[in-house]
This record gives sequence, structure tokens and C-alpha cells, in this order.
Amino acid sequence: MGPHPCNWQRITKQHRHSAQANRLLVRTPRMVKDHAGRPHCAAVFSQAGNLRTHLRTVHDKRRDHACPHCAATFTAGSSLTRHVRTVHDKRRDHACPHCAATFTAASCLTKHVRTVHEKRRDHSCPNCTAAFAQACDLTRHVRTVHEKHRDHACPHCTAAFGMADNMARHVRTVHEKRRDYQCPHCASTFGRAGDQRVHVRTVHEKRKDHACPHCAGTFTAASSLKAHVRTVHEKRSDHACPHCAAAFGKASNLTTHVRTVHEKRRDHACLHCAAAFCDARCLTKHVRRVHEMRTAMPSVHMRTG
Repeated sequence: MGPHPCNWQRITKQHRHSAQANRLLVRTPRMVKDHAGRPHCAAVFSQAGNLRTHLRTVHDKRRDHACPHCAATFTAGSSLTRHVRTVHDKRRDHACPHCAATFTAASCLTKHVRTVHEKRRDHSCPNCTAAFAQACDLTRHVRTVHEKHRDHACPHCTAAFGMADNMARHVRTVHEKRRDYQCPHCASTFGRAGDQRVHVRTVHEKRKDHACPHCAGTFTAASSLKAHVRTVHEKRSDHACPHCAAAFGKASNLTTHVRTVHEKRRDHACLHCAAAFCDARCLTKHVRRVHEMRTAMPSVHMRTG
């Protein structure tokens, strides 16, 4: 039997409501226009059943398989079965052979092994040496780092971010002054979980696990090592200021530069006096030098008579 073209608009009602068949797809569906300019589908299938499934799900938009536990509906019975198993039954049948992690889908397990245990970074940036485990991470990197997209604007100030979670973290830590992550070893609190982990590793555990291959430098985080190699050994300054000719090796340095030089912002206010600073480190240094030293100084009594 020959191939079964979709030729959407000419398919009869009888074809549209035929029984479900198997999955072999010969040509990827795509929409084109006929000689009269009307859109029609150019998909071609090896079996009539595939054509019927394609018509039902793509063109008729039918979702005949309803979940008995929630309002979700699906185009295929297999999708419904997978939804019930993973969402409602909470089953994680796919165990990692290298660690204790378990997953709801085989594809998630494969991705975990490839990125965590095999350390694969198959998606390379065409503009720099960065490589990523997932295509979505590469897309985000290109949009935010190279194309400078800042689609997520802060509702409280002029700051804008490439990712929504970065904007939310900015609001939480800068404007709401939240420090939700407390160190289990001391009274220090942090706005980001990553900062708390770095604090524990560097301050309490004294660890510097990432060694530079070019010098004797060691670092607490892989990102710090990468930044060190890029800025010190490769002499790269990939982050250019959009307002002046300045360029920086780290994105954080560019952000600080724009905020302090061009926007004149002083977001870090001292709790003990009216001083305000552009950088949290400057505020910490100020408190330590000015207020803590005053507290530690002994009282001086003047002699009279």
C-alpha cells in the first residue's frame, strides 16, 4: 500500500473518525498553501491509522482521554497512563544505577546520567567556549549573555533581568530584604541558597575544591574557577557596558558598574546610621570599621583637678 497524505481540507468525515492506529510517521507535519492560497497540511504517513491519529489530535484538536483524578485531558491513552502514574500515583520506577536518585520517566533518568555522572555538555555556545547539558540552557545563555535580552523588569526599580527567577530573587533580597537561608553553624543568614552553601563550604569547612590548571589558585566554586581562568589567564572582558566603553570579565562586575556609576544606586543601607552603599561588601566593611570598632573601644575618662 502506498503512502497516506494528509491533504487537510479534503479529508472526509469518515476518515476523521476512524479507529486509532500505530505510530510510524514518514514525514514531519508541516503547513503549506495550495494554489488558491488556502493552508493545507503536507504530512505523509506510512499507514492509514497514523493519518487518522494525526487528524484527530492535530487538526480536530480532540483530547478524548480524561484523567479520573483531575481535569487534565490527553490526546493518547499512553499519555494519560503516564500522567496518572507519575502525578497521582507518585511512581518513580526509573532508578539511577550510579546513585540513589529515582525518576518518573526513562528520559529523565537518561538526562540525569548524561549530565550528572557522565558530565556531558553536548550543547556548545557558538559565540564563546561555554557548553551546556541541555539545549534550553544554551538558548537562555545566548539570549541573556550574548544578545543581552532583559525581558523581566523589576516593578520597584530600573533593574531588568534575563530570567524571571533572577528578577524574583532580586525583589526578595534587595527590596523585601529577606534572608531565608540560615547557616546551620552560625547566625549568618542569606538571601540565596547558593550563598549559604558557599558560606558553609568556605567559612566552616574551609574547602577550596576547584584548582586552576594554569596557576596555584584554588576556588570554592566551579563558577569562580571559570571566571578566574577567563579573566586572569585568557584576559577576556566579554561583558561590555551599554552606556560607556567599559568592559568587564564578570557579568556581576558589569551589573555593579551600571548600578553604581550610571544609575547612582545605593541599595545597601546601614542600620546604625544614614550611610548607604552600592555594594554589600562595602556596607559590611563600613559596619565593621565604624560601628563595631566604636563598640569595642574602651571608655576614656578625663581627669579633673
